[in-house]
Amino acid sequence: MAWAGVDYAFGQLGWLAFEKAAQTAGLTIVANEKFAQKDIDLTPQLTRIRAAAPQAVVVWSIPPSASIATKNYADLGLKMPHFQSHGVGNKRYIELAGPAANGVVFPAGKLLVAEQLDDKDAQRTVLLGYAKDFEAKYGPRNTFGGHAWDAVKLVVQALETAGPNRAAVRTALESTKNFVGITGVFNFSPTDHNGLDRRAVVMVGIVDGQWRLAK
Repeated sequence: MAWAGVDYAFGQLGWLAFEKAAQTAGLTIVANEKFAQKDIDLTPQLTRIRAAAPQAVVVWSIPPSASIATKNYADLGLKMPHFQSHGVGNKRYIELAGPAANGVVFPAGKLLVAEQLDDKDAQRTVLLGYAKDFEAKYGPRNTFGGHAWDAVKLVVQALETAGPNRAAVRTALESTKNFVGITGVFNFSPTDHNGLDRRAVVMVGIVDGQWRLAK
């Protein structure tokens, strides 16, 4: 595996998680390249990655640098699988990368592919309703607005339960179970303030400029 990550907190934290996951999975990391978010050409980094002969490459950034990396990847004729981060979960990434985005795979919440989910998926109805309302007012959906929706809904629910008392609101949030949100189904506890499990994430591929649930 090869890694190319943006050189601020998002990329740095991504690298730490990736390095740990690679060790657990028995993957060998043959390259670790960094770039700045404002870089306009990542050809040098990707050329060094090509020389390392990885079987797959992970690029960890957001647009525009994520899109530039994807275009440079195609320009260099790199054919190994190209993975991006959840930071490309918006149409802007595809618009900037153009046809080079086709074939890219990345992890994301289910909102991007809501229509493609199984009818029995616990989030499907909530996701479709949110997507319809969001797109009618703001244009193409993205996962980031969904995070804000979850936060507001969770706080409102806790306030309705506990009233305007900080300690009681905290307790109410930590007691929340089976809250079906945009990011996932939340189950909090005093020791788990994330509340999500692996069901919240799917792999999404880009096919003909559109998001597709990766099989």
